[in-house]
Amino acid sequence: MSLRSHKKICAVLVILLMGTTAALPVAALDFNQCVDLALKQNPRMLAARARQAEAKGAVSEARGHLLPKLSASFSASQSNNALTVFGMRLSQRQATFNDFGAGQFNPNNPAGLDIAPNALNHPGSYHNFGTKLQLEIPIWNGGAVWGRLRQMRALLQAARSGNRMARQKLVFAVLRAYDGVIAANAGISVAEKAKRAAESYVKTSRALLARGVLVKSDLLSAEVHLEKVELAVESAEDTRANALDTLATLIGWPESMTLTVAGPVQPALPAAPLIVLQRDAMTRNADIIALRHRVEAAQAGIHVAHAAYLPHVNAMADQEWNGRALGNAAPSYTIGGEVTWNILDFARGGGMDRARAQREQAMAALQEAQGELRVQVAQIWRKTREAALRVKMRTLAVAQMKEAQRLVRLRYEHGVETVTGLLHGQAELDRARAELVAARYAEAMDRAALLLAVGTLNPRAIAGAHPVFALEGTP
Repeated sequence: MSLRSHKKICAVLVILLMGTTAALPVAALDFNQCVDLALKQNPRMLAARARQAEAKGAVSEARGHLLPKLSASFSASQSNNALTVFGMRLSQRQATFNDFGAGQFNPNNPAGLDIAPNALNHPGSYHNFGTKLQLEIPIWNGGAVWGRLRQMRALLQAARSGNRMARQKLVFAVLRAYDGVIAANAGISVAEKAKRAAESYVKTSRALLARGVLVKSDLLSAEVHLEKVELAVESAEDTRANALDTLATLIGWPESMTLTVAGPVQPALPAAPLIVLQRDAMTRNADIIALRHRVEAAQAGIHVAHAAYLPHVNAMADQEWNGRALGNAAPSYTIGGEVTWNILDFARGGGMDRARAQREQAMAALQEAQGELRVQVAQIWRKTREAALRVKMRTLAVAQMKEAQRLVRLRYEHGVETVTGLLHGQAELDRARAELVAARYAEAMDRAALLLAVGTLNPRAIAGAHPVFALEGTP
């Protein structure tokens, strides 16, 4: 994009952000500017970016399970439970022999060992302030963490492919709306040409009626034809308004600003044969690529499920401070390791079966999509060839009917042709011009659909075209 175009887009975005309510004259936007605006703020792209950000966050979360986890906690508690109080005193390193009832023990009493120590059984209320730092170190978890990481990375790649496909589909939608406006403008041009011709016929009919060459019914027929053409003009203007509304919605254009478009554009027609395009589609189509990554994610899910059959090894380290006051606490530490292995677990078999079924589903979806895409590319490729031939045929038809109508008009002006023949010829010419406009629009859409299916649709593949919707002057 040129610097001038970039500045124009920035200016437009500033106006959009300011939310101005005054109607401001704005220069016509070309196709690339419309695409830039749509990519910046269209809800489709915002949703696609959010899905990609979500997948990226899942990768970060999975990667985090490979790293040690450090946690800190602080607790304050009070209890008169004998076991809890004794544990508090031990953790504070405050236990004494009297806690075991040493003061009640009398060595001269034969039953002294059967006396219940009151200090141990009824310690009263006691409180503790504890601070703890805990470090958990994962060593090996049967490959579950690495499998989950591979799964999330594959899903991230699938989300990125989905983002690319959303971008291409948005470019296609903008092109359809943009060239729809161009085609609607051409339709208005066709209708206005028909209106000028109809007005000329009415004027000529009145002159011929005054000379006695025609009857009044011929003039009435010309006037009725003029009214039909005026209705066609109004219908064409409504079509353009609808096309502009669609384009404005796609690019986020405010209602207070007038939207106009620049010249028409034409997608490039791939020159490769059908078999090459089908092969390219299998490797470039973003939907197919996303499905392949989902198959990879499903395969990684099998490794995650298999980890339930393997031992898990983890280590931990704790550092604690316990005391009756915050500033007077006794430190202690714990270091250890743990090996766990579920020897018998009937639930994990179901998890493995589910993971394998998910992989089969992903592979089936990929195969089905590949088959459908291969057929789709072939169908669109044939449509583009038909569309090119149809444009060529419609162009020749317009030229032939234009010359035929010129001769009919000359005969009519000399009184040797009826108004019915004149109006019929003009209607055929008008219809041929409208069909030419529709054929050129259909050709552009078929080309864009082919590029979208192959996976190569982007603004660079859609260049400014010759005036494909321009028509000849009024005959």
